Amino acid sequence: MLITTILLTIVMIIIWRTPPILVGLYFISFFILEGVYVSAVLTKILEGGWLPFAISVILASIMFGWYYGRQRKAEYEMTNKITLECLGGLLSKSEVQRVPGLCFFYSNIQDGLTPILGHYINNMRSLHKVTIFTTLRYLLVAKVAPHERIIIRKLGLTGLYGCIIQYGYADSLNPEGDDIVSQVTQSLRAHIENNLDGLPLGYIEEEIKQLEEAKSLGAVHVRGKTRFYIGMETSRFDKILLSFYEFLHNNCRSALPMMGIPLQQRMDIGMLYKA
Repeated sequence: MLITTILLTIVMIIIWRTPPILVGLYFISFFILEGVYVSAVLTKILEGGWLPFAISVILASIMFGWYYGRQRKAEYEMTNKITLECLGGLLSKSEVQRVPGLCFFYSNIQDGLTPILGHYINNMRSLHKVTIFTTLRYLLVAKVAPHERIIIRKLGLTGLYGCIIQYGYADSLNPEGDDIVSQVTQSLRAHIENNLDGLPLGYIEEEIKQLEEAKSLGAVHVRGKTRFYIGMETSRFDKILLSFYEFLHNNCRSALPMMGIPLQQRMDIGMLYKA
């Protein structure tokens, strides 16, 4: 409770920009109340007061291990992200083929593409003719308006698009009616039709035709499954914390089953991140 009060106070100051007088009133009131409880526990350490402290240390260790692993993974991905220029270079190689079909490639990087994409193209020597790089974004609202649920943008390369699917904490990941593929392709078609940008009508019709043909051939959903490579040169601190993070991460569930995506359409691509 005391830690929560301190953290909420930091949020009020840094994020919410709450007036100092209100922050002071909140912090002083709850700090005194909860400080009394903490002092009472401190006087009974040997009689059993150690138990809540032990539980707090365990929970704090779990949270810190998860946070540290997530930060290290985010740092690696931002350092090694695939830019559009890099992606264009990869696709221009003679050995890389654009295969028929529709691919949803999941990535959580906002200003670039996941390093798994480069790993995938370099090893598979291919990419689907229509590929939608999809990001699932959870917003701190109950429900997202239908017209704000799916955000589409063109990436400047033939057949490549970016898509952000936004959900609130009360929204269902498994929508009723049309499946997620139909929802995204409908939004993408509307985006193509409404953003002509001076392009000839024939080009727009060809782009829509390519999308419909790719959808008719079936969709595949590609998700990266990353792990840290812990070698001999990895520090002891990283070996302990990153190994613990991998244990926690292996117990996380993927969002893809919750979206109603059939098992036969899902593909996991593994990649090792150097710790």
